[in-house]
Amino acid sequence: MIAMTLLLCLKSVPEDCHRENVAFQGSMMQCALFGQAAAAEHLKGRPAWSVKKIRCEGRPTTDA
Repeated sequence: MIAMTLLLCLKSVPEDCHRENVAFQGSMMQCALFGQAAAAEHLKGRPAWSVKKIRCEGRPTTDA
């Protein structure tokens, strides 16, 4: 599982930002190539916010 971290900023107050973690189904390469489209999909219905930064990270898995 890949963790895609988005830095979202309020359009009306650009310095008002927060991070959101979004699960991404795919490889690191796919996240790098298609992360922008996935971020846009995540923002549907949130017109007041914009994406300032996208980061793809491998998330360690634990076997129980």
